Amino acid sequence: MKVAVACNQENVVFPGHFAHAPKFRIYMYEGGQLKLLEERTNPLGSVPDYDEHHHHHHHEIGVMNTDFQGEEAPPAHGLPKYQWLRDKVLPDVDVVIAAGACQTSYRFFTSSGVKMLFTDPVEVSTLEEYIASDPGSFEEALSQA
Repeated sequence: MKVAVACNQENVVFPGHFAHAPKFRIYMYEGGQLKLLEERTNPLGSVPDYDEHHHHHHHEIGVMNTDFQGEEAPPAHGLPKYQWLRDKVLPDVDVVIAAGACQTSYRFFTSSGVKMLFTDPVEVSTLEEYIASDPGSFEEALSQA
């Protein structure tokens, strides 16, 4: 099973909405062990979160997407944003570990078969050690997610 941990550049679980984490650490979890496979940059990490405060400044959207050279810019808010994140950044993950999510993103990801687990914004190494020391608790949390 592939696990994505939403984190910041300092490898701390991103304290806000997971869709705006600067990166995701992608792990393979099997036999009670997490093995780091890769880090994926999240293009949404550099985009203002228009869902957070429900201020929809549509006139700014063209300006804020200047760093997607030639790539399709992600939608700024709502369901299309989470569909884009799933398709472009997290197409192969089974679990997302994060500090936060909105109802729309939670429903979208869980309805497409992704388990969502929430934790405090701890260092990712602390999370890795916790799972390694007590895989049973991690697996129980997964079964209830």
